[in-house]
Amino acid sequence: MCTDRRDFLRASAGLAGAAFFSKGFAFADTSEIEAIQQRQDVPAVIRNLRRMTADVVPISDDERRSRIAKAQRLMGEQKIDAIYLEPGSSMFYFTGVRWGTSERMFAAVIPQRGELAWVCPKFEEERARELIRFGNDVRTWEEDASPYRRVAQIIRDRGIRTGRVGIEERVRFFLYDGIRQEAPKIEFVSATPITAGCRMFKSPAEIALLQKSNDLLLIAYRATWATMRDGMPQQEFASNCATALRNLGVDGGIFCSFGKYTAFPHGSITPQKLQAGDVVLMEPIGHHAHLRFREADSAPTRHLESGAEIAGRGLCRRKSRRAL
Repeated sequence: MCTDRRDFLRASAGLAGAAFFSKGFAFADTSEIEAIQQRQDVPAVIRNLRRMTADVVPISDDERRSRIAKAQRLMGEQKIDAIYLEPGSSMFYFTGVRWGTSERMFAAVIPQRGELAWVCPKFEEERARELIRFGNDVRTWEEDASPYRRVAQIIRDRGIRTGRVGIEERVRFFLYDGIRQEAPKIEFVSATPITAGCRMFKSPAEIALLQKSNDLLLIAYRATWATMRDGMPQQEFASNCATALRNLGVDGGIFCSFGKYTAFPHGSITPQKLQAGDVVLMEPIGHHAHLRFREADSAPTRHLESGAEIAGRGLCRRKSRRAL
């Protein structure tokens, strides 16, 4: 996979949430900062924001090891012999590895007993080994070979002949189907009792990241509110918020909508300009939006949608020349 294609896949994954919104719905994120700065002046209240992530403490390798150990304990309780993960939030949660999805399998297998194992394309092996911090068993496959067979071999090598293997909930069907055909004696079940059984309980380190994410999002929101003016287009408003987030040291962005169009669940194709008395909706991009601390290896965190100044998905009202 060439670098350009890899960047394309990352960008596609990052904006996947946009597919739920109508064409023309205004959104912006931190990947667009250079384009934003070329098309509009950045207000001083946004421009003067500075990075506030110096105190961010990333999730440690020891904590990830404890997550893997807990997953293995839960597998024993649930009578599941291994779980299969493809790139996504669960893989990152347990291993710290970020990897884009494509038609080629890249996967992790966490067994109830024994060493974690990986499957990746042969030509990606060097890059994979740079990222992998847990488990030395990396099974590669050439273009004319079967990655599904590699997974079946891992399962057998862990002593699993007729047991149960959990499939993480976001694994694509063609991957599951290929593995199933190579391991017909295995019963495949949902891995959710394991993944959710770990992820729903937050450690102090995770809570600190969640709190920091919320704090920075609120700062960006307040700075963006201060830029509101009569006649402001949606895109300018969203771009101001994306720039604020970038200046604070995080990646992320928002969708926005004004006035009566805030009642549309996924936006309107009608261009909108801010008017006195308008309700303004600000929603982090994607239904499971997160802020990612740049230059820090932290877990994705969900925006906590609560607080006196944010109702629902982030609503405020434009009154004359000032933001509430």
